[in-house]
Amino acid sequence: MRYNVHRLMKVSVLIPVYNERWTLRELVRRVYEQSELLHEVVAVDDGSQDGSTARLEEIKSRYASHKVPFRVVYKTVNEGKGAAIKAGLACVTGDVVLIQDADLEYNPKDYAALLAPLADGRADVVYGSRFCGGSTRRVLLFWHAVANQLLTLWCNLFSDLNLTDVWTCYKVFPADMLRRLDMRSRGFGFEPEVTIKIARLGCRIYEVPIGYEGRTHEEGKKIRFKDAVTGTLAMVRAWLSSDQGPRSASEQTLRNMALAGQYNLFLFAQIAPYLGREVIEVGAGVGNVSRLLLDRDRLVLSDADSGHVEMLGRTYHGWGYVQARALDLARAEAVPADLSESFDSVVCFQVLEHIHDDAAALGTIFRLLKPGGRVLLMLPAHQSLFGTMDQALGHRRRYDAVDVRGKLVAAGFEVEALRFYNPIAVPGWWLNGKVFQCRLISDFQLSVFGKLHFLVRWLARWDIRFGLVILAVGRKKA
Repeated sequence: MRYNVHRLMKVSVLIPVYNERWTLRELVRRVYEQSELLHEVVAVDDGSQDGSTARLEEIKSRYASHKVPFRVVYKTVNEGKGAAIKAGLACVTGDVVLIQDADLEYNPKDYAALLAPLADGRADVVYGSRFCGGSTRRVLLFWHAVANQLLTLWCNLFSDLNLTDVWTCYKVFPADMLRRLDMRSRGFGFEPEVTIKIARLGCRIYEVPIGYEGRTHEEGKKIRFKDAVTGTLAMVRAWLSSDQGPRSASEQTLRNMALAGQYNLFLFAQIAPYLGREVIEVGAGVGNVSRLLLDRDRLVLSDADSGHVEMLGRTYHGWGYVQARALDLARAEAVPADLSESFDSVVCFQVLEHIHDDAAALGTIFRLLKPGGRVLLMLPAHQSLFGTMDQALGHRRRYDAVDVRGKLVAAGFEVEALRFYNPIAVPGWWLNGKVFQCRLISDFQLSVFGKLHFLVRWLARWDIRFGLVILAVGRKKA
């Protein structure tokens, strides 16, 4: 069965190689049988000592004139699969990475099936499973299968997933996402570590059945008992880690706030009466608010971060009235002609505080709106609360009512609403940012806040001139 793989998706096959001289030539031949799906092939020689290096040079010459380039990264020291993947990733130019082992246990004929859930927007990450049914596999060692199932169960406990095959070679990731993860495992611990970290990111993970022609140890299989031990340690380390890699505090907070579903719904309810039918969200991020805007007639989700735009594009691929666009409010020339004066509403949640010239950004927003359209701003309130939390999040300022009103009027808006919300979170923010000098909202604090959410809603009955956030609605004069 052939799948309709998106032609605009640039797929890079990444092959870690260690002492696979005998299978390399046939493996690469099979990879190139799928060349119509591929952008490039990148092999990483992880300090091989059996002649694999010379074999890779031979293969490189053979495919030198092929439309799909074959590149080789040479490492002088064997460090393991995780280290090889990290080295290869630095040379990848595609937007999707498909990991392929250098042996012949996995057949590239499964590429189309692996890529299909990404191509049609269902998935952010795809695993090829040897055990989820519908696949053909060689019958091999009982105890090896038992160990695989136990380790997969163990990883599922840490990640709260229900995967059937964590240790599969076939994993497909967006390249930008994989680069942002701080992968510390150098060997086979890569498999559970990357699984736990993408689960923490909230990625949509799909499994597809694949064929499997496993090897015995006599035939060259490299995984041993010590790899189970290091894999378990990698799981524990990834689970205990509070981050997902060299990500900014702002990115991590976006992911954390995705868990605060009731709070997001509450804030959205405050802007809902002002929303039009044609909406653009600027600074959409990971889509915490975007999913609440899907009942509009036209919806554009924009962000300055290309990784966020790519993920939003995959999430809503095939939605006829939803579009993901790159848009940087910090650039005065940012508004494309097809977006100028096109929208009834601009939704801008927690964005302006990151921009050096927020007055110019409001001018850009003004140009997006039709006459009579509205900008709906959610901003951090009270400059007196500015502390280490704001600095870590990349905030340049917090806002007071007089400041917001003045900037909206200067940009040409009439101010229709100006209200503060969430006063109960102010003491916690002040303690974290001014006293304890924390950088992030902890999971425990988010949990406590979730249980106190009813107070946020109750206090919103009154127009209290105090709170953690400020809602401002500006209307473009007709």
